[in-house]
Amino acid sequence: MFLDTNVLIDAEDFVEGLFRKQDFLNFQGVLCDFIEGEARNLHKGQEILEKLKLREFSGYFFATPYNSKEGSGKSLEDLPSEEMKEAVLVEYDRKLDPSGMHATSKDAKNAARSKSRFTDFSLMTVATLAAYKRKKQSVIISRDRWIKLSCKALEEKFQLPLYCYDQWNFSVEEILARSRKELVSKKR
Repeated sequence: MFLDTNVLIDAEDFVEGLFRKQDFLNFQGVLCDFIEGEARNLHKGQEILEKLKLREFSGYFFATPYNSKEGSGKSLEDLPSEEMKEAVLVEYDRKLDPSGMHATSKDAKNAARSKSRFTDFSLMTVATLAAYKRKKQSVIISRDRWIKLSCKALEEKFQLPLYCYDQWNFSVEEILARSRKELVSKKR
């Protein structure tokens, strides 16, 4: 389960529940270095970050090459295929930047995208690679509409076990139950 920055900031109890050692749940919470960096830049979420580091929790901190503006700007290049990259960018253009979708040149589209938070692109890339290479389910916890739509597009078009759930609507157990149910129905 990959956390977005908004989860760290807005749902401390949820994050603690996700990272608490629970023998009966078969998952690992993942906190990527660029999410930690964004929380520090926003000056929000430090308290939960310190709690996670001081206590023994299930899950881990994941170091990436995307923990800088330059590195995260190149994250989409690391998606498993050009088709997956295009699917993610189509959802981005369609839902977050309609003006970029109607841009007259590729440079105009790229300029519109460069104004976005690259952390979201990095999170999509890391979770997609985990689902694609490890052939295991990846769940992103985020309320970001574009991330949800991108996960849905990748799941439908490429049969990736990649899902996105909002921390406000579900408990950890409900998220796991829903994602297991979707995974089982896909195998049938």
